[in-house]
Amino acid sequence: MHSNHRLPPFFSRLDDGRVVERERPLSAALMAGSAQAHPAGGDPLLLELASQALDRPPGSAVVADSGGATITLEAPPGNGLALIGLRCPPATAAVASSVRCQTLWPDDQRRPGVLAWSVDRDGGSLALFRDEASSRAQSLSAVAGTLLDAALRSLGRPTPQCPSPAVWFPDGVFLHRVSAMLARRGGPCGRRRLSWDSLSVLYPLNDTGAPTAPSFTRRLRQRFQASNTWSSLRHGAAALPAGAPAILPGLTPPVAGWLDDGAFARWVLSRVPDAPSALDWLCRSLGGPVADRLALALGDVHDPSTEPR
Repeated sequence: MHSNHRLPPFFSRLDDGRVVERERPLSAALMAGSAQAHPAGGDPLLLELASQALDRPPGSAVVADSGGATITLEAPPGNGLALIGLRCPPATAAVASSVRCQTLWPDDQRRPGVLAWSVDRDGGSLALFRDEASSRAQSLSAVAGTLLDAALRSLGRPTPQCPSPAVWFPDGVFLHRVSAMLARRGGPCGRRRLSWDSLSVLYPLNDTGAPTAPSFTRRLRQRFQASNTWSSLRHGAAALPAGAPAILPGLTPPVAGWLDDGAFARWVLSRVPDAPSALDWLCRSLGGPVADRLALALGDVHDPSTEPR
């Protein structure tokens, strides 16, 4: 293999994409890396590309053609990921990139370090992780979530559909706002100063500007779920004017157009708390009438098709 740093004209990429994986709260649905180490092996090309990416600044990408020649794409500014918005030519055989992150391991420990992963056109993948305390890389069993999505989309390949309901988008925004309010008030010990009225105005679909009943919030959520899909949300985001503000950090209209429906859903959900676990945590933390009303409003978060009682 050989490499150079010239960017051919048939590559195109967007530099306004941001890396999704970061240090995340324990309620997060996915961590950046996989959880199980296994002996190094597998496809030599994927291993070579991941190794090259691991030695580049985080966010860089390495692209290989069918003959084995590689090109390195430098990391965009602001902790961006070079794969975001990248459209590889048909001759590209595989891509690799790296990111600073934390990985979750079977012993429930989270280890900070750098993760590099590579993906080929057949969907094969390989990941290497090097934690901050070691100079030795370990091979991981899988690549998943938005990391895999970025590589697949750069190769022009589809990503799996996301089974999570679209209503988890506004739910996640709401739960983040409630958690932030709780933190400002000193944590669970300040729960007596919170009321459902103060929480209900935080729900993003509540455009009345006034407190509402839990049943009203529940109806808002069910209407949203009935009239929106991840596909419709993505196409709506992609159709916004090019200079429109990102609906979430890095999720500009061009990036929404570059993603497909499954990748878009996982991008969105990676930016907000995981709705079921965050709701359970908040109800345990708040307790009393506030928790009861919160559970009534979002009590069907595990099954959005459930009708209100």
